[in-house]
Amino acid sequence: MDLRFSHPSQQGFTLIELMITLLIFGILLSLAGPPFQAWVRGTQLRTYAESFQSAVQLARAEAIKRNAYVELIITNDAISPANAANVTENTKGTAWLIRACPDCVNLTSAPTSDTPSYPFIEGKTVAEGNSSRFKLLANQSLLRFDGLGRADKTLSLIVSANDSKVTDCSPKTVDKGSVVQSPARVCLLVDEGGNTRLCLPDAPKENPSSCLR
Repeated sequence: MDLRFSHPSQQGFTLIELMITLLIFGILLSLAGPPFQAWVRGTQLRTYAESFQSAVQLARAEAIKRNAYVELIITNDAISPANAANVTENTKGTAWLIRACPDCVNLTSAPTSDTPSYPFIEGKTVAEGNSSRFKLLANQSLLRFDGLGRADKTLSLIVSANDSKVTDCSPKTVDKGSVVQSPARVCLLVDEGGNTRLCLPDAPKENPSSCLR
């Protein structure tokens, strides 16, 4: 009796086919790499700026809810309820802290008490793994809101890639046909009414995201 069994023919990739496939994949990756990396950087920049936008909106909402003065501070200090009264302001900070200000007597003046209290509301360190890739610069390190949601001053905050030389949100004159494919800067603007918006200083005026609008 013949105990041998027939097996179906086995097929696979030849070495030449595999090398050609890898070559094509490498070419496609090299073409798609820079645009994809630019898209990732732009998304990360916007997410970074949105973290501070959310902080402004939260501080304003807390002031309205409490019908009291609430402060938002940009800082580099560690965030905890214990240091709410002693946190150091920093216009290049990578964290934010929101605290109540029951001893504040008006929107534009700090408490006159020698030992004012600042109940902690919320805080967050935003930088995490992005601190070496992005930089932040604000024209204010403290915003105070009243019970109507008004801010004591305007805020202009820019988040940029570390290779960017522009350090403010002043709108730039950009050619109409220009397209911002890889934004190197994202700005957060807050008016005295407490309203916020994100914009791109490098975008042409016709772009809905332009700081010129």
